[in-house]
Amino acid sequence: MILIVVLALGSAMLYGVADFMGGVASRRIPVLVATTINYALAAVVLVVTLLVVGGAWSAPAVIGGLVAAVLAAVGFLTFYAALAAGPISLMSPLMALLSSAVPVIVALVLGDQLGPIAWIAIVVAIAGSVMIGIERRVSTRGATPRTLTFAVVAGLGLGGATVALDAVPEDAGMVPVFLDTTVGFVLLLALVGLAPRVPALRRLLATLDAHEPVLASATASPARSSEPVSTDSDAADALARRRARLLAAGAGILVGGANVLLMLALHAGSVAVVAVLVNLYPVATVLLAWVLLRERVNAVQGTGIVLAVAASVMLGLA
Repeated sequence: MILIVVLALGSAMLYGVADFMGGVASRRIPVLVATTINYALAAVVLVVTLLVVGGAWSAPAVIGGLVAAVLAAVGFLTFYAALAAGPISLMSPLMALLSSAVPVIVALVLGDQLGPIAWIAIVVAIAGSVMIGIERRVSTRGATPRTLTFAVVAGLGLGGATVALDAVPEDAGMVPVFLDTTVGFVLLLALVGLAPRVPALRRLLATLDAHEPVLASATASPARSSEPVSTDSDAADALARRRARLLAAGAGILVGGANVLLMLALHAGSVAVVAVLVNLYPVATVLLAWVLLRERVNAVQGTGIVLAVAASVMLGLA
């Protein structure tokens, strides 16, 4: 169980940092563009990993990978849309909760054999992941029905993708997660190509970006409105978009690494345990904000971190 905890927590930390970077990028460039860049770099990581680690190609492995690809692509698109449009401190724990709940419910239905300590630890971990994302002053003004719908779809999609990856044979190795990432990338590229030609699809994708992009010009002083300054603002906006693309690319590399650790953890143990630990990713986001942005960790978040650590220890000993 200790190996499972290490692998799953490693995956959670990478996902947490990647989500922070991807969420910021999605506020500056279209969600579809940010997600596609993310997937492109993650696919590179998975191609290299598959060449090194390998795996057995079989019908169950391919089916599991393809199902996960569709669910994860939908999940990541709506995930970044929710982070871009709504309060991160509200959206992130909601999506983490749902992403954990789906595999846990599946494990219960299938009669997953876990001891009482493990199940208690799972409950503690879920509570901790929700508390970590709670800030003292969470504004719900941005939590529109559309944003909440994105969050629910993202949580269910990513949770379902984890279940699909767990359903493959153990000798599949990295094949399912390779298909998950590369096929997802192809699907996103198809959306990029089809959107300009299909009005209905273009309108659907536009709902993902129904938020104000955060660009350099958005913070410019109203007094600076002459033509030369406008040119400077345009240049600053272009620089902001380039930086956003770099953030999305960096997030993709981390997501690729997180997917590898997730697959290894799923091969090693219960999907309920792995999913719950992986969805402690808000710990990384909060700690990143604390270290880099000097944001304070409130009492509720601190308690959530303590619960997350306690749950990890309990699972390691179970």
